[in-house]
Amino acid sequence: LDNLEALVEPLKMSGKAHREYGVSAEDYDKVGASFLWTLEQGLGDAFTPEVREAWRVTYSTVADVMIEGAEYDT
Repeated sequence: LDNLEALVEPLKMSGKAHREYGVSAEDYDKVGASFLWTLEQGLGDAFTPEVREAWRVTYSTVADVMIEGAEYDT
């Protein structure tokens, strides 16, 4: 994620593909919550509030670009 710009196009295309699989924008919130829960279970005490926030921001950024890509045509 040090070079987010390089990920934008692939993430948009992935979002478009996910739309074709039937994924809706609301589904990303469910996946994000499940992802954070899984990290919390796996990391235990290492899952600090700072780690949670870093992963929340990362997932939200990726999801937002994918959702944008769901309506993206190349």
